[in-house]
Amino acid sequence: MKIPAIAAGALLLLTGTALADGFAPKENKFAPPPLDAKKAPGPHDWTGFYVGGHGGLSQGRSKWSTDGASRSSSDLGSTFGAHAGYNYQFNRGVVFGGETDVSR
Repeated sequence: MKIPAIAAGALLLLTGTALADGFAPKENKFAPPPLDAKKAPGPHDWTGFYVGGHGGLSQGRSKWSTDGASRSSSDLGSTFGAHAGYNYQFNRGVVFGGETDVSR
């Protein structure tokens, strides 16, 4: 039992050194180029208008019984709506804004 384990360990060690010698990974030609700090985008500015929408579904089930009487119910609901607003960012990074929304 010791001989197969020793042979397997030796094989793994030899295989590892053979792969490390001439088969080191080459430069990936599909990798993006490194970032240039001079061309990096500046800080975000949150000033401006925005609009959006939202929606959702819900489902509920209930079963109960008392004194021999039982009842069950199921409910399916939905909601949807839209929202819009405006933000203004001051020089020190403080953002002030307002938003309104309508949901049904």
